[in-house]
Amino acid sequence: MNKKILTAIISYNNFEFIKNAVLEIQNIDETDILIIDEASDYDILDELKEFNSVKVLIHGEKLGYGACFASILSYARDLNYSYLVTLDINNPQFIKDLHNIITNLNYGYDVVTCSRILENYDYTKIDDNVLNFLDGLTNYLNDVIECNLTDPLSENKGYNIESTKDIDITLDDHGVLLQIFIQSSYFGYNVIEIPSESNSLLAKELDLENNPLEDFIAIIETEKYLYNRGSVN
Repeated sequence: MNKKILTAIISYNNFEFIKNAVLEIQNIDETDILIIDEASDYDILDELKEFNSVKVLIHGEKLGYGACFASILSYARDLNYSYLVTLDINNPQFIKDLHNIITNLNYGYDVVTCSRILENYDYTKIDDNVLNFLDGLTNYLNDVIECNLTDPLSENKGYNIESTKDIDITLDDHGVLLQIFIQSSYFGYNVIEIPSESNSLLAKELDLENNPLEDFIAIIETEKYLYNRGSVN
């Protein structure tokens, strides 16, 4: 029988973090664990054979973050979970974000997103190019959705599955995270951004795109056209 919460992790040649994450998450009540493997060099099923309760999906080739999220979301919907939590587990303190996300979903929020900027006062460790990129991206996105997000590309997020049933995922990359916010605004979802306590790396997404700001703004423009807030019934 499924539990209330599905916690999902993407596996790509990071098994040392995967195993530690499973050991941490399995102690949380009402939580099932889903690993989605992106064509790692190891055999994920063999590596996880001691964890019989862990659920596994395997992509035969590396399809991208958005494709993984689409698989994860479909799984959560099809198996009737109440909440979905997605996590970047490459920092051992991710468990703090998991607890905080679940708490806020229980409060009644539809989407909970953790910000690596909020209450992060140690800006000396953040590259100026990263801060400028995030500033440009969030300013553009916030103008569209009339919100005050600071870190939309954080992977540590939670979703009320029933409340967010209309979200339609069409992107294969990290642009899916922007797609989620624009559609959430269109459908009137109750979204909260909370400080991240995981110490996850800021804007690693910069390494995945040739012109990240231009590419992400193009995604926002497309989604804005498809989900025009002025046209919602």
